Amino acid sequence: MKSIITTLFILSLFAFSKIIAQPLNNSFENWTNGDPNNWLTTDVVGFIDCVTQSSDAQAGSSSARLEVMNLSGSGYAPVLTSTDTNGDGHPVSQRYATFTAYYKFTPTGTDQLFVSVGLSLDDNTVVGVGAMIITATAGSWTQLNIPIYYNLPDVPTEAHITFSISNPAGPTTIGSTAYIDNLSFSGIADVEKISGLPDDFSLSQNYPNPFNPSTKIEYSIPEASFVQLKIYDILGNEVAQLVNEEQFAGTYRADFSGSDFASGLYIAQLRAGNYTKTIKMSLLK
Repeated sequence: MKSIITTLFILSLFAFSKIIAQPLNNSFENWTNGDPNNWLTTDVVGFIDCVTQSSDAQAGSSSARLEVMNLSGSGYAPVLTSTDTNGDGHPVSQRYATFTAYYKFTPTGTDQLFVSVGLSLDDNTVVGVGAMIITATAGSWTQLNIPIYYNLPDVPTEAHITFSISNPAGPTTIGSTAYIDNLSFSGIADVEKISGLPDDFSLSQNYPNPFNPSTKIEYSIPEASFVQLKIYDILGNEVAQLVNEEQFAGTYRADFSGSDFASGLYIAQLRAGNYTKTIKMSLLK
């Protein structure tokens, strides 16, 4: 009986390891010469450090801190990208369903935190993707969960993860900061139930609605497109621009904060390729 229990315990550990996996240096504990091991940054050695080690950690003793730095009076954006010792993505061996991370974010101006995940084969063929845009301030550690959408039935071998601070309206703003920690993949995507990437362009109704002070807006694009997501007041005046960039196929979520706006009806408009759709949103204070 004891041997049976031991065998079952070992099998359960093996099954669990197949469901949850950690990217390399997932909690940013290991650093060399100011850079996190197994990650690439946009730092310029001896000149500018926009990605640094921080003792403010969600797990372990350190995290990665991203900050838009001052470069000749303009914002220099931080980018953090996964890599292994060969310059490839982090190794994976499953069709994971979700990418999870913890973050803090203090934007300046209209800066946003952009997180993208791509799962590929050794020949760089993309198998699955996911992404998220974060615009709202998060002063405490906040969990993000990005669903991964698959367009091929293959099992990926590499994970390409990127965190960056960007600005849809132009250059990034000096002083925007983000902290990243405790990354993981979880769940297994059922191949038979996966329909692949979105079949159509779509813009979902925001939630919650009515909202105060913030709401979430989800949209899908079935192919790489230049995407604009703008907010207008009831008179047709543009009051916010949440997205203004080229994006890969996938489903995205943007946050809109109405803290600085009066109660009333607002319109969210999505433009992607030849697709245009609007929804009405109600801000109640």
